[in-house]
Amino acid sequence: MRFRGETVWHPMTASPPRLVRIVAVGSPHGDDQVAWVIADRLSQDPHIRPLVHTLATPWDLVELLVADCSVIVIDACVGIARPGTVLRIGESELATSPLARHSTHGGSLVQSLGLARTLQRTIRELVVFTVAVESCEPGAELSESARCAVDNVVQQVQALLSEWLPKR
Repeated sequence: MRFRGETVWHPMTASPPRLVRIVAVGSPHGDDQVAWVIADRLSQDPHIRPLVHTLATPWDLVELLVADCSVIVIDACVGIARPGTVLRIGESELATSPLARHSTHGGSLVQSLGLARTLQRTIRELVVFTVAVESCEPGAELSESARCAVDNVVQQVQALLSEWLPKR
């Protein structure tokens, strides 16, 4: 099966195209919706839209992974830095990062990636962008500090995609 926006590899090509998944984990509660707002902004680009997936739990990530795909995860985290700060975390740092210990989603990203490995859904490369947020209270609006982080993450994801998916 082929997803929209993904190219089909032809054996005469030097290397197979990179399959990319952009995963925004969030909820409608306060600043926890920042990843979904970022996903909406990224989806305005018709070339990026097919790569973007919004999830309510990192466990849903496992279903999206295919062998050797590259993954960008966007999430919010409370209490790791000054609100509005954007952290970029690679796979090698993930196990020791604050994200490994904190989750409001019924399971951590580290746990879901461990399950993916067990199911042999290997990741070629993983980059996590996390926005330090103020509060994830039900019914609350997105804070100003979270809103200010949106452009920063969008620009960083676009720059990473330009490295991973050179112009055709």
